[in-house]
Parts: sequence; C-alpha cells; structure tokens
Amino acid sequence: MHQMKNLEEFSIVPKGRHLIKVCLGTACYVRGSKNILKRLTDDFDLEPGQTTPDRRFSLETVRCLGACGLAPAVVVDADTHGGVRPNKLGDILAKYE
Repeated sequence: MHQMKNLEEFSIVPKGRHLIKVCLGTACYVRGSKNILKRLTDDFDLEPGQTTPDRRFSLETVRCLGACGLAPAVVVDADTHGGVRPNKLGDILAKYE
C-alpha cells in the first residue's frame, strides 16, 4: 500500500525533529499570536521557515488551524495547544526532545 505525502512535507532545507506552527488567523492574532511568534523568534533566534541549529525545531506560520475556539493556538507536530501564552512556551516545548 502506498501513502501520499503533502507537497509541504518536501523541502531542500533540512527540517527540525519537531515542527512548530503558529496560527496567525484573525482569532489567534487578536488574542496574541503575534506575541507568541515574537517570543519564539527571539528565544530561538530564527524566523518562520527556519530551523534551529541543533535541528530540534522548525518554525512555520499558518493562516488558520481551524481551532479558533482555542485561540491563540500553536501546533507542535500533531499536538494542538490552545490558549497559549508566551510565558508558557518553555513548558510546552520542553516535552519535545
């Protein structure tokens, strides 16, 4: 049996072991996702589309995760985290080695 891959799974740039997606949709944005993104870019010294030097994390932004009721939302791998605050990112990301 063959499995189809999404085009976004292919990259010529090495990806991290864990993918962080920050939602910048309207509900998430007005509830502070811009602050979450700023915290991640400052703490890890990277921009969306980049990977940490140790290849632990890759960072991406998305327009909508479809989880508006959980805003602001962040997805790490396949795990959706809702009501995320910048000061809680360390606790969330510590689970992903």
